[in-house]
Amino acid sequence: MIVLLNGSINSGKTSVAKAMCSKASGYAHIEVDSLRDFIRWMPLIESIQLNLKNAVSVAKNFHEKNLHSIITYPLSENDYLFIKDLLSDTNIELRAFTLYPGIEKLKMNRGARELTSWELNRIDELHNTGVTNPAFGITIDNSNQTIEETADQIRSSLI
Repeated sequence: MIVLLNGSINSGKTSVAKAMCSKASGYAHIEVDSLRDFIRWMPLIESIQLNLKNAVSVAKNFHEKNLHSIITYPLSENDYLFIKDLLSDTNIELRAFTLYPGIEKLKMNRGARELTSWELNRIDELHNTGVTNPAFGITIDNSNQTIEETADQIRSSLI
């Protein structure tokens, strides 16, 4: 199985994925932004499909070893369809969840993280383009949940 954790910057995708992986064996976390580090020189918009394709390739490799993957990235509808197409020749189950704590919480500094002006602008862009309210998967309002509660909600949906 591949679990897509979608949502804006600062929605909790990485924290929830780490919580899911630490609580249940058999899961691997693939952070698409980490793959972007290999081609940081490439403009973001040009690198998205390449990074998603690489993430799906890694997930397929994990699947061969009976591991489930959690891919984290802010996904557009086209990104989701691109991933579905990449998996069309497999029997890998694809499940998608969007974390959306509300625009106000997305734009708040949380923990030790201080949002940059670029991140704040990107949050607005992702919100305005529908990433925070997509037509695919399940949207979770994690505004009043702990990381563990959100991870547990997703895990229970996968059973």
